[in-house]
Amino acid sequence: MNLYRLGLEDRTRERNKKFQKISQRDNLLLSSIIQEKFELEASPKIKILDFGCGKGNLVNYLNTLGFDANGCDITCTWEDLQGTPGGRFSIITMNPYRLPYPDGSFDMVLSTSVLEHAQNTEEVFREIYRVLKNGGISMHYYPSKWYLPAEPHIHIPLVNFFWPYCPNWWLGLWVLIRVAIIPKLALNWKDMYHKYCDFCKTGINYLPNSRYRAISMQIFGNQYSLMDDYLERGDGGFARLARKFRQRKLAGWFSSNFRMNFIYQRKSPEASQS
Repeated sequence: MNLYRLGLEDRTRERNKKFQKISQRDNLLLSSIIQEKFELEASPKIKILDFGCGKGNLVNYLNTLGFDANGCDITCTWEDLQGTPGGRFSIITMNPYRLPYPDGSFDMVLSTSVLEHAQNTEEVFREIYRVLKNGGISMHYYPSKWYLPAEPHIHIPLVNFFWPYCPNWWLGLWVLIRVAIIPKLALNWKDMYHKYCDFCKTGINYLPNSRYRAISMQIFGNQYSLMDDYLERGDGGFARLARKFRQRKLAGWFSSNFRMNFIYQRKSPEASQS
């Protein structure tokens, strides 16, 4: 096993530990908002869809609470998760783009760190609207386009600022910096560079919050903020820091623009299913 592989495995283990901690924290935050903010009782009668569910951690957690939770994604990664409830996960069809559920199936559709990857935001919101019951809630937690200090997936500064025209030389510069810090990575720096380039071209779609609002208004006719609830209930470092200051509105504005934003839309109780 070469030094590059050893270095990569070390970094992968650390990322997995960090992801698990964040996942558990987000599960508690989302379940709290579902039950306390929206007063949805943990019951098999309440159907929830985790859009972009990944391995299905949130789906499993919501089911343990008593909800009827399901998940969907564009690729299947949930089979690696032990204890996954059978039949609760589905693949999203891409051509045409469609969530694999009948109209009016869910009381709530939610996503965590998914919208910044969707290349077809308007189609996504239209499909979420379709599968929601009348009066249902669409809730999304995602990093802002102006997220600081660095793009939160590949951790390179300003990638999200530059998007959709992130220069390759900028990515190459940060590959060289990482190789200088971790010499083990030098054996395969070209692969790292090309993966970053591909990710910026096909893996992200950083829209400003104003664009999300415009699409929400077009499809749902409304959009609301959950920043107060995030700052009150969140266990992340920024939320904990914000609770120490009186200027909660200012902290919410800062987070929604330069860290994480948290929004929801509601499908009208009188909406037509046609």
